[in-house]
Amino acid sequence: MYILISLLLILRACAAQVTTYETDMNFRVEAGDRTCFFEKGKAGQILEASYQVIDGQHGDLDISFDIVAPDGQVLASDYKQPYNSLIMELEQDGDYVFCLDNTFSRMNSKLVFVYVMIEDKVAEIIDKATEQGVNVDVEQEEVLEWTGTLPNGEVYYMEVAHIADSLTRTLKHVVRARHLLDMYGASRSRDIYAAFEDTFIVDLWSAFQITFMCAVGMLQVYMIKKLFNKSTKNVHSFY
Repeated sequence: MYILISLLLILRACAAQVTTYETDMNFRVEAGDRTCFFEKGKAGQILEASYQVIDGQHGDLDISFDIVAPDGQVLASDYKQPYNSLIMELEQDGDYVFCLDNTFSRMNSKLVFVYVMIEDKVAEIIDKATEQGVNVDVEQEEVLEWTGTLPNGEVYYMEVAHIADSLTRTLKHVVRARHLLDMYGASRSRDIYAAFEDTFIVDLWSAFQITFMCAVGMLQVYMIKKLFNKSTKNVHSFY
């Protein structure tokens, strides 16, 4: 029971230090359509957004991407880009709008991978200072300690704050690794769709050439056969 309570306290300390919102999803934006979604942010937080067009349905791999602040101000706007990554500091509290615009396309829909992460800037400062060995004063109601016993019977004490800092850094590294894996998966899917598109074009052109060659061969055989039939009739008429 003591271990369970201590773990809960550690997790609560981690949650108090880091506030992170992470979203990664795939959107199918139809031709001539515009798709938007919302994420809540606060002033002082860091926003990281990236997108990548995975499939264009035999068309160009491009999309228009906009980020709009709660007051309606356009923070970023990309027009017909295949991919991009944006990092900015938020200045307002409220819902931020992320829009994928495919209105310039009349025939081809686009499959787009989008990754959005919003995290506290203060947490980053604490992590950097901790990594450099600088003590950061954080208000605490009480100092919690983890008690343990060494093999030689000696009792030791460790502050829960240090454990929470270590878990926080580990959590951030895991989140970053997951983000990199998601980006790698999106790039791999993009390459698969591109390879499939190239294979489709090659197969289509090969089928056309084979059909054309068969048609020309049949036409040549027909013309030669008609030529010999005509020559035979002329010989019979001569005799």
